[in-house]
Amino acid sequence: MPRKARKLSSTNIYHVMIRGNRKQDIFLEDEDRFKFIKVLKKVKQKREYIIYAYCLMNNHVHLLIKEKDEQLSQTMKRINVSYVNYFNKKYQQIGHLFQDRFKSEPIENENYLLAVLSYIHNNPLNAFMVNNLEEYTWSSYCLYIAKLPQKNFLIELEHILSLFSPDKDKAIDLFVRYHHQNRLEKSNIIELPEEDKKYSHSLINEKGAKQYIQNYFKEYNFGLSNLKERKYQFHRNKLISYLKLNSNLSIREIANILRVSPVTVQIIK
Repeated sequence: MPRKARKLSSTNIYHVMIRGNRKQDIFLEDEDRFKFIKVLKKVKQKREYIIYAYCLMNNHVHLLIKEKDEQLSQTMKRINVSYVNYFNKKYQQIGHLFQDRFKSEPIENENYLLAVLSYIHNNPLNAFMVNNLEEYTWSSYCLYIAKLPQKNFLIELEHILSLFSPDKDKAIDLFVRYHHQNRLEKSNIIELPEEDKKYSHSLINEKGAKQYIQNYFKEYNFGLSNLKERKYQFHRNKLISYLKLNSNLSIREIANILRVSPVTVQIIK
């Protein structure tokens, strides 16, 4: 069956989403997130495009992007290939990191542009990963409210802020209020498939995860040092699966707690 043609935007602005294959995390540590942002900057320098917003989650990325001379599909291909090469080399993996091709949604007016911007920035808050948007490092939200004196070479801040007010300080204040008041008007915003919404219930933190593990060890009468033994692989995999589904911990954090490799955690469903 041929692929469905993308809907084109008359403004050339799109809400873009890329996600990990089979729900896998595409960022295992902060170094990976830094690398992805570096890739965005590198491709932007070579192939002009504009980014109004981004948010890096554990297993997916949101971008609010405006294409210029190069088509969006080509730009995203450059970004994805560059990051996949880095990731697979670092973690000694082969095959697909991202699921199929990226998703895109056309943005046709300024009201919807701001609604999607808010939706993207509110992702970590809606996923119960932080209590305030200011706490999340890996989105463009903090760039907007930081009142940076120098030009930011990745995000186009001025256009979005100008939609709130010509006065920068007032614009930032209205920008913050808008994000807090619009959590979320998302009835018409494309979301990730239902299977990605593992954060819709209350997730345990690191303390809760460690307590669960200790209770599990007590119930089955073995300890952390046994997890590397072949006869305990079933229990190791069971613990990994539980924590991936029911905690807010990253792949790297789960690996550290269980004293196994991040790759092991990555491949366990």
